Amino acid sequence: MTDNSPKAIVLRMLDQAMLDMLHGTAEFLDSFADSAVWEYAPTAGAPQWSRVHGKEARRTAFRRAYDQAIDSTRTVHDAVAEAGSVAVAYAFGVTFAADRPGLPAGARAVFECVNLFAVSEGLILSEKQYTGPMLAEGG
Repeated sequence: MTDNSPKAIVLRMLDQAMLDMLHGTAEFLDSFADSAVWEYAPTAGAPQWSRVHGKEARRTAFRRAYDQAIDSTRTVHDAVAEAGSVAVAYAFGVTFAADRPGLPAGARAVFECVNLFAVSEGLILSEKQYTGPMLAEGG
């Protein structure tokens, strides 16, 4: 029997997103409501809050961000849920085939992240991401 708790829905979505990065797909979006909202806290590279509204806009942004990904990893440090709220702390690593700002082709970037999710009726309604500074490895 499939666990359809908010926490399980979010963790399955994160697993699918890792696969999607490498295959140029965006099946992870099936876990989100059509009107879902994504918010990204300011970082050194993007000093303003950014917001993406709706699955199609997120699909476009995801493909643009990861079209040159050649590998990706995610290690969950902790995941907690209370009712329809889920928080996940994790390390995310990615290597790109092409140069990116602050990252030459073939170098690996690693980020520590905390994401907050709102889940209702089996779908993710929103995701808010807080990302630490990029750490470059190799290259």
